Amino acid sequence: MPFIGNQPALSYTSFVKQDFTTSATTAYTLSQPVANENEIALFINFVRQEPTTAYTASGTSLTLTSATSASDDMYAIFLGKAVQTVNPPAGSVDSSKINYPLTTFSSTGIDDNATSTAITIDSSQRVGIGGNPSSALDVRNTNPVIQTVDLDNNAASRFDGNAGWIALRADNNNVASGTTITFDIDGTEKMRINSSGILLVGKTATSLSTAGHQIDGQGTITIVRSANELINVNRLTNDGNLIRFYQDGTEEGNITVSGATVSYNGFTGSHWSRFTDNSTPNILRGTVLESLDEMCDWYNLHFETTTTTQGQDGNDVSNTENHVVPHVLQDAQSNGDVITYNHEGTDVQATIVKEADVKHIKSKVSDTVDAKNVYGVFMAYDEDGEGYNDFYVASVGSFVVRIKQGETVAKGDLLQSNGDGTAKVQTDDNVKSSSFAKVLSTTIIETYDDGSFIVPCSLMC
Repeated sequence: MPFIGNQPALSYTSFVKQDFTTSATTAYTLSQPVANENEIALFINFVRQEPTTAYTASGTSLTLTSATSASDDMYAIFLGKAVQTVNPPAGSVDSSKINYPLTTFSSTGIDDNATSTAITIDSSQRVGIGGNPSSALDVRNTNPVIQTVDLDNNAASRFDGNAGWIALRADNNNVASGTTITFDIDGTEKMRINSSGILLVGKTATSLSTAGHQIDGQGTITIVRSANELINVNRLTNDGNLIRFYQDGTEEGNITVSGATVSYNGFTGSHWSRFTDNSTPNILRGTVLESLDEMCDWYNLHFETTTTTQGQDGNDVSNTENHVVPHVLQDAQSNGDVITYNHEGTDVQATIVKEADVKHIKSKVSDTVDAKNVYGVFMAYDEDGEGYNDFYVASVGSFVVRIKQGETVAKGDLLQSNGDGTAKVQTDDNVKSSSFAKVLSTTIIETYDDGSFIVPCSLMC
């Protein structure tokens, strides 16, 4: 069919309807003005009325021939007010009338601003973002990131998969405190990494009284278990090293197995000791020491702290941790006292508890010739003494012994105290209560300023 001007678009027609609230009257007001009564179809109690005979209309005035009652149902259809639009009426469009794929899409809470396929849901109920899915959820991007944001504090956590790496980032924007990554199995937490970077397995707090494994970022491993072994070492196939010990990259000792024999190699048996005045004089390595009738004592502070974190369900979780901190006894303090202690910026009430030690004694530089109470020889001060000036005394195994100036030693010679911190050669080969070492080599390891020197020996204190 030819047209004059532009071809009209496909349109749809609907009619305006007006419902009336009836009463005992013949006069009503129309919502749309009309030229006459033929422009409306009037229905009373669902029966169409005849124009002119039953009603007349002009402008917005509607006049009935007979009055209605309040119980009547009356409505009008404006035949002269047909509304034309290129939009189909509501509910009139089905899938057969839609051209797929949609180039734009918008819905409440969903906006599509992509210029190409962004999300794919296949017939296997797999969701692909950025590509076709090969798993239940498949995210494809040059820098694929899945992020969650807690709207309570805007803390963001992310799962990054860039360049084949996997990065799990908790509180990526660092707006929360005490953030923790937890790993749950069968509804129960099995492992966590806390905000200090400490890995906890089987426990939730860094306490020596709680069973479980702890590995901190500085390399310390702490294992706690009740009533059972803590470490099982099993070398299969052949004999050899079980454990190696290194210092500054150099192996200093090891534990080996050969058949049914376990050997502790590079072994020197030592004890803690201390001078009576807790002083730290310059003591030469290998100096002979005597024991005293005074025990070493160590004290600790025992206290609890409680922290509150948010669980995965959003509820607060309280964690109580027991602490044991070394403490140097101050004047007027004694075992069992409760004092105020500042722990990480917070004052807590702590109890002073004396360690139950029964074997470590204080000592002095040997000043008795042929002393029977030689405790061993000086090794070094304990740099981790935590306030106490403790030192190590080598008592068994192999170590160096300081020999007096001018003394000639031979392999196999027995040694006794010279009464000045050095050792002398025993005059016979009979092992006595004053014999504390045997010369292993005449090799002089070091000569001191006073002429004394050290050689390798086997200790038997």
